[in-house]
Amino acid sequence: MLMPCNVSSHWTLLVCLQKEKCWDFYDSYKSGRHRSNLPDLIKALYEEVSEALPADIIHWPINDVPNLPQQDNGDDCGVFVMKFMEEPLSTESISWQEKNNWCKEMPQFREEIAADILRIFSGIIKTKN
Repeated sequence: MLMPCNVSSHWTLLVCLQKEKCWDFYDSYKSGRHRSNLPDLIKALYEEVSEALPADIIHWPINDVPNLPQQDNGDDCGVFVMKFMEEPLSTESISWQEKNNWCKEMPQFREEIAADILRIFSGIIKTKN
């Protein structure tokens, strides 16, 4: 389960790993302050959909994903989260250390995301007609 989180106008990503009984935390701007609200966010999620989640989920450890690319401005966190989502959805392991040039690639990432959205939206419109 992927859970994008916005805390103090900063996007991060929580990934629930049910088999491992833990959470992975992806943050492109590590300062520690974004992590402090995570237990409350998990508890709120559990309260909303408790019938679909194990009762002990609010006690699972939260692990920081190491070696993540870091943003160099205050604007790109949402794009980083969208790119981070690719890892848990992929069948291949991603080496984050090889992804250290993401700041330079942001314009390309934004174009790719826009193209994906347009492609999906175009498909939805075609199926309605």
